[in-house]
Amino acid sequence: MDKDWKSHNIVIGPVAIGSEFYHRSDIVEDIWTKLQKGNCILLAAPRRVGKTSVMQYMESNPIDNYQLIFQNIQGIDSANKFYERIYTLLLNCLNKTTKARKWLGKFLKSKSITKISLEGIKFETKPTDFLKETATLLAEINKNEEIEIIVLLLDELPEVLFNISKTNNADAISILKFLRHWEQQPELNRKVKFVLAGSVGIHYVVEKIETRNADLNNLAKVYFEPLSDDESHKYIDWATKGATVTYNTELKQHLLEKIKYFVPYFINLLIDEIDRQAKKANNPKITTQSIDTAFDTVVKNNDYFNDWKKRLQDYMSKADFNFVNEILIHTAHNEYISLQEIYDKAVKYEKTADYMEFINELEKDGYIVEFENKYLFISPFLSAFWKRNNPIYNT
Repeated sequence: MDKDWKSHNIVIGPVAIGSEFYHRSDIVEDIWTKLQKGNCILLAAPRRVGKTSVMQYMESNPIDNYQLIFQNIQGIDSANKFYERIYTLLLNCLNKTTKARKWLGKFLKSKSITKISLEGIKFETKPTDFLKETATLLAEINKNEEIEIIVLLLDELPEVLFNISKTNNADAISILKFLRHWEQQPELNRKVKFVLAGSVGIHYVVEKIETRNADLNNLAKVYFEPLSDDESHKYIDWATKGATVTYNTELKQHLLEKIKYFVPYFINLLIDEIDRQAKKANNPKITTQSIDTAFDTVVKNNDYFNDWKKRLQDYMSKADFNFVNEILIHTAHNEYISLQEIYDKAVKYEKTADYMEFINELEKDGYIVEFENKYLFISPFLSAFWKRNNPIYNT
Protein backbone atom coordinates (compact mmCIF):
# COMPACT_ATOMS: atom_id res chain seq x y z
CA MET A 1 0.00 0.00 0.00
CA ASP A 2 1.32 3.43 -0.93
CA LYS A 3 2.33 5.23 2.27
CA ASP A 4 1.85 8.56 0.49
CA TRP A 5 -1.80 7.87 -0.30
CA LYS A 6 -3.95 10.94 0.41
CA SER A 7 -7.66 10.44 1.00
CA HIS A 8 -10.57 12.82 0.51
CA ASN A 9 -11.60 15.79 2.65
CA ILE A 10 -14.90 14.39 3.97
CA VAL A 11 -16.40 12.70 7.01
CA ILE A 12 -19.15 10.06 7.03
CA GLY A 13 -20.31 9.60 10.62
CA PRO A 14 -19.37 12.64 12.73
CA VAL A 15 -20.67 16.14 12.16
CA ALA A 16 -18.60 18.00 9.57
CA ILE A 17 -16.85 20.97 11.15
CA GLY A 18 -13.87 23.18 10.34
CA SER A 19 -12.12 22.33 7.09
CA GLU A 20 -14.38 19.27 6.64
CA PHE A 21 -17.50 21.47 6.47
CA TYR A 22 -18.66 22.36 2.98
CA HIS A 23 -20.06 25.86 3.33
CA ARG A 24 -23.64 26.09 2.07
CA SER A 25 -23.70 29.88 1.90
CA ASP A 26 -27.21 30.00 0.41
CA ILE A 27 -28.67 28.12 3.39
CA VAL A 28 -26.70 30.04 6.01
CA GLU A 29 -27.68 33.37 4.45
CA ASP A 30 -31.33 32.32 4.34
CA ILE A 31 -31.27 31.54 8.07
CA TRP A 32 -29.62 34.86 8.89
CA THR A 33 -32.09 36.80 6.72
CA LYS A 34 -35.04 35.23 8.52
CA LEU A 35 -33.48 35.78 11.96
CA GLN A 36 -32.81 39.45 11.18
CA LYS A 37 -36.48 39.82 10.23
CA GLY A 38 -37.39 38.65 13.72
CA ASN A 39 -38.33 35.07 12.88
CA CYS A 40 -37.71 31.85 14.70
CA ILE A 41 -36.57 29.06 12.40
CA LEU A 42 -37.52 25.48 11.67
CA LEU A 43 -34.92 23.68 9.56
CA ALA A 44 -37.32 21.78 7.35
CA ALA A 45 -35.08 19.19 5.77
CA PRO A 46 -34.66 15.44 5.41
CA ARG A 47 -32.14 13.48 7.41
CA ARG A 48 -28.44 13.54 6.56
CA VAL A 49 -28.43 16.82 4.66
CA GLY A 50 -26.17 18.73 7.08
CA LYS A 51 -28.54 20.58 9.44
CA THR A 52 -26.29 20.00 12.46
CA SER A 53 -23.15 21.07 10.59
CA VAL A 54 -24.83 24.30 9.50
CA MET A 55 -25.96 25.11 13.05
CA GLN A 56 -22.49 24.48 14.47
CA TYR A 57 -20.94 26.60 11.74
CA MET A 58 -23.28 29.47 12.61
CA GLU A 59 -22.42 29.18 16.30
CA SER A 60 -18.74 29.59 15.43
CA ASN A 61 -19.36 32.43 12.95
CA PRO A 62 -21.96 34.84 14.40
CA ILE A 63 -22.71 38.18 12.82
CA ASP A 64 -22.58 41.49 14.72
CA ASN A 65 -24.99 41.91 17.63
CA TYR A 66 -25.81 38.18 17.80
CA GLN A 67 -24.71 35.53 20.27
CA LEU A 68 -25.41 31.92 19.33
CA ILE A 69 -25.19 28.67 21.24
CA PHE A 70 -25.74 25.16 19.87
CA GLN A 71 -26.75 22.05 21.71
CA ASN A 72 -28.04 18.61 20.88
CA ILE A 73 -30.76 18.21 23.51
CA GLN A 74 -31.27 14.49 22.91
CA GLY A 75 -31.71 12.64 26.19
CA ILE A 76 -33.96 15.16 27.97
CA ASP A 77 -36.82 13.14 29.45
CA SER A 78 -39.09 15.65 31.19
CA ALA A 79 -40.51 19.13 30.70
CA ASN A 80 -38.71 20.54 33.75
CA LYS A 81 -35.37 19.22 32.47
CA PHE A 82 -36.12 20.86 29.11
CA TYR A 83 -36.75 24.22 30.78
CA GLU A 84 -33.64 23.80 32.91
CA ARG A 85 -31.60 23.21 29.75
CA ILE A 86 -33.05 26.32 28.10
CA TYR A 87 -32.28 28.31 31.25
CA THR A 88 -28.71 26.97 31.26
CA LEU A 89 -28.16 27.75 27.58
CA LEU A 90 -29.49 31.28 27.95
CA LEU A 91 -27.10 32.00 30.81
CA ASN A 92 -24.16 30.43 28.97
CA CYS A 93 -24.93 32.58 25.95
CA LEU A 94 -25.16 35.70 28.09
CA ASN A 95 -21.83 34.79 29.65
CA LYS A 96 -20.19 34.96 26.20
CA THR A 97 -20.84 38.68 25.79
CA THR A 98 -19.12 41.60 27.49
CA LYS A 99 -21.98 44.05 26.84
CA ALA A 100 -24.16 42.74 29.63
CA ARG A 101 -21.50 41.33 31.95
CA LYS A 102 -22.32 43.72 34.79
CA TRP A 103 -26.06 43.03 34.51
CA LEU A 104 -25.43 39.28 34.38
CA GLY A 105 -23.33 39.43 37.55
CA LYS A 106 -26.18 41.09 39.43
CA PHE A 107 -28.70 38.59 38.05
CA LEU A 108 -26.60 35.59 39.06
CA LYS A 109 -26.21 36.99 42.56
CA SER A 110 -29.96 37.58 42.87
CA LYS A 111 -30.59 33.94 41.93
CA SER A 112 -27.83 32.56 44.19
CA ILE A 113 -26.01 31.07 41.18
CA THR A 114 -22.37 30.26 41.93
CA LYS A 115 -21.21 28.69 38.65
CA ILE A 116 -22.26 28.52 34.98
CA SER A 117 -21.18 25.87 32.48
CA LEU A 118 -22.73 23.95 29.61
CA GLU A 119 -22.92 20.94 31.90
CA GLY A 120 -25.23 22.83 34.25
CA ILE A 121 -25.62 25.61 36.79
CA LYS A 122 -24.69 25.52 40.47
CA PHE A 123 -27.19 27.12 42.82
CA GLU A 124 -26.99 27.66 46.55
CA THR A 125 -30.60 26.49 46.49
CA LYS A 126 -31.75 24.90 43.25
CA PRO A 127 -35.18 26.02 41.96
CA THR A 128 -37.88 23.42 41.53
CA ASP A 129 -39.85 25.22 38.80
CA PHE A 130 -37.59 25.97 35.83
CA LEU A 131 -40.51 26.99 33.61
CA LYS A 132 -41.13 29.93 35.93
CA GLU A 133 -37.39 30.72 36.13
CA THR A 134 -37.01 30.57 32.35
CA ALA A 135 -39.99 32.85 31.77
CA THR A 136 -38.54 35.36 34.24
CA LEU A 137 -35.12 35.24 32.59
CA LEU A 138 -36.61 35.69 29.11
CA ALA A 139 -38.54 38.75 30.30
CA GLU A 140 -35.41 40.24 31.90
CA ILE A 141 -33.33 39.68 28.77
CA ASN A 142 -35.92 41.35 26.56
CA LYS A 143 -36.03 44.45 28.77
CA ASN A 144 -32.26 44.99 28.56
CA GLU A 145 -31.19 46.96 25.49
CA GLU A 146 -27.50 46.22 26.14
CA ILE A 147 -27.92 42.51 25.55
CA GLU A 148 -27.20 41.18 22.08
CA ILE A 149 -29.78 39.03 20.33
CA ILE A 150 -29.50 35.46 21.59
CA VAL A 151 -30.09 32.51 19.27
CA LEU A 152 -30.50 29.02 20.72
CA LEU A 153 -29.72 26.36 18.11
CA LEU A 154 -31.49 23.22 19.33
CA ASP A 155 -30.93 19.88 17.64
CA GLU A 156 -33.14 16.78 18.05
CA LEU A 157 -36.17 18.59 19.50
CA PRO A 158 -38.62 16.17 17.78
CA GLU A 159 -36.90 13.19 19.39
CA VAL A 160 -37.10 14.84 22.81
CA LEU A 161 -40.81 15.57 22.37
CA PHE A 162 -41.54 12.06 21.18
CA ASN A 163 -39.62 10.32 23.95
CA ILE A 164 -41.25 12.47 26.62
CA SER A 165 -44.71 11.86 25.15
CA LYS A 166 -44.30 8.10 25.49
CA THR A 167 -44.21 8.38 29.30
CA ASN A 168 -45.83 11.76 29.96
CA ASN A 169 -47.77 13.29 27.07
CA ALA A 170 -48.78 16.23 29.26
CA ASP A 171 -45.11 17.19 29.60
CA ALA A 172 -44.66 17.10 25.82
CA ILE A 173 -47.75 19.28 25.37
CA SER A 174 -46.38 21.66 28.00
CA ILE A 175 -43.18 22.17 25.98
CA LEU A 176 -45.15 22.85 22.81
CA LYS A 177 -47.34 25.36 24.61
CA PHE A 178 -44.27 27.07 26.07
CA LEU A 179 -42.69 27.38 22.64
CA ARG A 180 -45.93 28.76 21.19
CA HIS A 181 -46.40 31.25 24.05
CA TRP A 182 -42.79 32.40 23.93
CA GLU A 183 -42.93 32.76 20.15
CA GLN A 184 -46.10 34.89 20.25
CA GLN A 185 -45.17 37.28 23.08
CA PRO A 186 -43.06 40.33 22.10
CA GLU A 187 -41.98 40.81 25.71
CA LEU A 188 -40.34 37.36 25.57
CA ASN A 189 -39.14 36.84 21.99
CA ARG A 190 -37.70 40.21 20.92
CA LYS A 191 -34.18 39.39 22.11
CA VAL A 192 -34.24 35.58 22.04
CA LYS A 193 -34.70 33.41 18.97
CA PHE A 194 -34.75 29.66 18.42
CA VAL A 195 -33.49 27.60 15.48
CA LEU A 196 -35.00 24.12 15.74
CA ALA A 197 -33.99 20.92 13.95
CA GLY A 198 -34.22 17.17 14.22
CA SER A 199 -33.63 13.92 12.41
CA VAL A 200 -37.28 12.92 12.37
CA GLY A 201 -40.20 14.96 11.04
CA ILE A 202 -41.31 17.36 13.76
CA HIS A 203 -44.75 17.79 12.20
CA TYR A 204 -45.41 14.06 12.49
CA VAL A 205 -44.36 14.12 16.16
CA VAL A 206 -46.48 17.16 17.00
CA GLU A 207 -49.53 15.65 15.33
CA LYS A 208 -49.05 12.50 17.40
CA ILE A 209 -48.83 14.53 20.59
CA GLU A 210 -51.59 17.08 19.99
CA THR A 211 -53.31 15.74 16.83
CA ARG A 212 -52.46 19.04 15.09
CA ASN A 213 -49.36 21.01 14.13
CA ALA A 214 -50.58 24.57 14.70
CA ASP A 215 -47.89 25.09 17.34
CA LEU A 216 -45.30 25.24 14.57
CA ASN A 217 -47.14 27.29 11.99
CA ASN A 218 -45.45 30.56 12.96
CA LEU A 219 -41.94 29.21 12.54
CA ALA A 220 -40.16 30.39 9.40
CA LYS A 221 -38.97 27.36 7.43
CA VAL A 222 -35.56 27.03 5.84
CA TYR A 223 -35.32 24.28 3.25
CA PHE A 224 -32.14 22.38 2.45
CA GLU A 225 -32.31 21.95 -1.28
CA PRO A 226 -30.03 19.32 -2.85
CA LEU A 227 -27.01 20.56 -4.77
CA SER A 228 -27.52 21.36 -8.42
CA ASP A 229 -25.60 19.39 -11.05
CA ASP A 230 -23.02 22.18 -11.35
CA GLU A 231 -22.74 22.54 -7.54
CA SER A 232 -22.30 18.77 -7.22
CA HIS A 233 -19.37 18.80 -9.64
CA LYS A 234 -17.80 21.59 -7.58
CA TYR A 235 -18.48 19.65 -4.39
CA ILE A 236 -16.64 16.58 -5.71
CA ASP A 237 -13.71 18.83 -6.72
CA TRP A 238 -13.66 20.31 -3.19
CA ALA A 239 -13.96 16.93 -1.46
CA THR A 240 -11.16 15.32 -3.49
CA LYS A 241 -8.80 18.30 -3.80
CA GLY A 242 -5.25 17.02 -3.38
CA ALA A 243 -6.44 13.42 -3.00
CA THR A 244 -4.73 10.48 -4.68
CA VAL A 245 -7.92 9.39 -6.44
CA THR A 246 -9.05 12.04 -8.93
CA TYR A 247 -12.20 12.46 -11.00
CA ASN A 248 -12.49 13.78 -14.52
CA THR A 249 -15.78 15.14 -15.86
CA GLU A 250 -16.94 11.74 -17.12
CA LEU A 251 -16.31 10.03 -13.77
CA LYS A 252 -18.00 12.80 -11.82
CA GLN A 253 -21.05 12.63 -14.05
CA HIS A 254 -21.25 8.84 -13.72
CA LEU A 255 -20.97 9.07 -9.95
CA LEU A 256 -23.76 11.64 -9.83
CA GLU A 257 -25.96 9.50 -12.08
CA LYS A 258 -25.65 6.75 -9.49
CA ILE A 259 -26.48 9.16 -6.64
CA LYS A 260 -29.36 11.09 -8.29
CA TYR A 261 -30.19 12.97 -5.05
CA PHE A 262 -27.27 15.35 -4.66
CA VAL A 263 -26.67 15.88 -0.96
CA PRO A 264 -23.14 15.69 0.45
CA TYR A 265 -23.87 12.67 2.65
CA PHE A 266 -24.78 10.36 -0.24
CA ILE A 267 -21.93 11.67 -2.40
CA ASN A 268 -19.55 11.14 0.52
CA LEU A 269 -20.61 7.52 0.97
CA LEU A 270 -19.67 6.72 -2.61
CA ILE A 271 -16.44 8.73 -2.69
CA ASP A 272 -15.32 7.12 0.56
CA GLU A 273 -15.95 3.56 -0.69
CA ILE A 274 -14.24 4.26 -4.03
CA ASP A 275 -11.21 5.57 -2.16
CA ARG A 276 -11.18 2.56 0.19
CA GLN A 277 -11.24 0.04 -2.65
CA ALA A 278 -8.66 1.94 -4.71
CA LYS A 279 -6.35 2.22 -1.72
CA LYS A 280 -6.72 -1.50 -0.96
CA ALA A 281 -5.75 -2.30 -4.55
CA ASN A 282 -3.02 0.37 -4.44
CA ASN A 283 -4.38 1.65 -7.75
CA PRO A 284 -5.53 5.28 -7.91
CA LYS A 285 -6.87 4.98 -11.45
CA ILE A 286 -10.64 4.48 -11.22
CA THR A 287 -13.25 3.74 -13.88
CA THR A 288 -17.02 3.83 -14.16
CA GLN A 289 -16.95 0.16 -13.16
CA SER A 290 -15.11 1.15 -9.97
CA ILE A 291 -17.97 3.51 -9.17
CA ASP A 292 -20.60 0.82 -9.86
CA THR A 293 -18.79 -1.70 -7.65
CA ALA A 294 -18.47 0.83 -4.83
CA PHE A 295 -22.17 1.67 -5.09
CA ASP A 296 -23.13 -2.00 -4.68
CA THR A 297 -20.80 -2.32 -1.69
CA VAL A 298 -22.32 0.71 0.03
CA VAL A 299 -25.82 -0.71 -0.44
CA LYS A 300 -24.76 -3.97 1.22
CA ASN A 301 -23.50 -2.09 4.28
CA ASN A 302 -26.71 -1.95 6.32
CA ASP A 303 -25.06 0.26 8.94
CA TYR A 304 -25.54 3.26 6.66
CA PHE A 305 -29.27 2.78 6.12
CA ASN A 306 -30.70 0.64 8.92
CA ASP A 307 -31.42 3.78 10.89
CA TRP A 308 -33.78 5.05 8.19
CA LYS A 309 -36.01 2.03 8.74
CA LYS A 310 -35.54 1.95 12.51
CA ARG A 311 -36.66 5.56 12.79
CA LEU A 312 -39.99 4.68 11.24
CA GLN A 313 -40.37 1.69 13.54
CA ASP A 314 -39.52 3.77 16.60
CA TYR A 315 -41.78 6.72 15.84
CA MET A 316 -44.81 4.92 14.44
CA SER A 317 -47.30 2.49 15.85
CA LYS A 318 -46.97 -1.06 14.50
CA ALA A 319 -50.03 -0.59 12.27
CA ASP A 320 -48.75 2.71 10.86
CA PHE A 321 -45.28 1.27 10.25
CA ASN A 322 -46.63 -1.78 8.46
CA PHE A 323 -48.64 0.47 6.13
CA VAL A 324 -45.72 2.80 5.39
CA ASN A 325 -43.21 -0.02 5.06
CA GLU A 326 -45.35 -1.81 2.47
CA ILE A 327 -45.52 1.40 0.44
CA LEU A 328 -41.72 1.64 0.53
CA ILE A 329 -41.22 -2.05 -0.31
CA HIS A 330 -43.60 -1.72 -3.27
CA THR A 331 -41.74 1.41 -4.44
CA ALA A 332 -38.36 -0.32 -4.19
CA HIS A 333 -39.47 -3.36 -6.21
CA ASN A 334 -41.44 -1.44 -8.84
CA GLU A 335 -39.36 1.77 -9.01
CA TYR A 336 -42.43 3.85 -8.17
CA ILE A 337 -45.89 3.68 -6.63
CA SER A 338 -48.98 5.37 -8.07
CA LEU A 339 -51.66 7.24 -6.14
CA GLN A 340 -54.13 4.47 -6.92
CA GLU A 341 -51.74 1.85 -5.55
CA ILE A 342 -51.23 3.93 -2.41
CA TYR A 343 -54.99 4.20 -1.96
CA ASP A 344 -55.43 0.44 -2.47
CA LYS A 345 -52.94 -0.20 0.33
CA ALA A 346 -54.71 2.41 2.49
CA VAL A 347 -57.92 0.39 2.06
CA LYS A 348 -56.07 -2.78 3.05
CA TYR A 349 -54.67 -1.15 6.20
CA GLU A 350 -57.81 0.89 6.97
CA LYS A 351 -55.98 4.19 6.49
CA THR A 352 -58.23 5.85 3.91
CA ALA A 353 -59.00 8.80 6.20
CA ASP A 354 -55.40 10.00 6.50
CA TYR A 355 -53.21 8.01 4.11
CA MET A 356 -51.81 11.08 2.32
CA GLU A 357 -50.56 12.48 5.62
CA PHE A 358 -48.20 9.51 5.80
CA ILE A 359 -47.05 10.16 2.25
CA ASN A 360 -46.44 13.84 3.04
CA GLU A 361 -44.31 12.91 6.05
CA LEU A 362 -42.26 10.46 4.00
CA GLU A 363 -41.60 13.31 1.58
CA LYS A 364 -40.65 15.76 4.33
CA ASP A 365 -38.30 13.24 5.93
CA GLY A 366 -36.47 12.53 2.68
CA TYR A 367 -37.63 9.03 1.80
CA ILE A 368 -39.68 9.61 -1.34
CA VAL A 369 -40.40 12.33 -3.87
CA GLU A 370 -43.45 12.97 -6.08
CA PHE A 371 -43.03 12.98 -9.85
CA GLU A 372 -45.97 13.12 -12.28
CA ASN A 373 -48.47 11.79 -9.72
CA LYS A 374 -46.18 8.90 -8.82
CA TYR A 375 -43.81 8.49 -5.91
CA LEU A 376 -40.29 7.10 -6.03
CA PHE A 377 -37.39 6.89 -3.62
CA ILE A 378 -35.46 10.11 -3.38
CA SER A 379 -32.19 8.16 -3.37
CA PRO A 380 -31.21 5.00 -5.25
CA PHE A 381 -29.26 4.05 -2.11
CA LEU A 382 -32.47 3.91 -0.07
CA SER A 383 -34.36 2.11 -2.83
CA ALA A 384 -31.64 -0.53 -3.14
CA PHE A 385 -31.47 -0.93 0.65
CA TRP A 386 -35.25 -1.43 0.98
CA LYS A 387 -35.22 -3.97 -1.83
CA ARG A 388 -32.25 -5.83 -0.37
CA ASN A 389 -33.85 -5.72 3.09
CA ASN A 390 -37.11 -7.09 1.66
CA PRO A 391 -36.03 -9.28 -1.30
CA ILE A 392 -39.36 -11.07 -1.71
CA TYR A 393 -42.47 -9.03 -2.44
CA ASN A 394 -45.83 -10.20 -3.75
CA THR A 395 -48.25 -7.41 -4.59
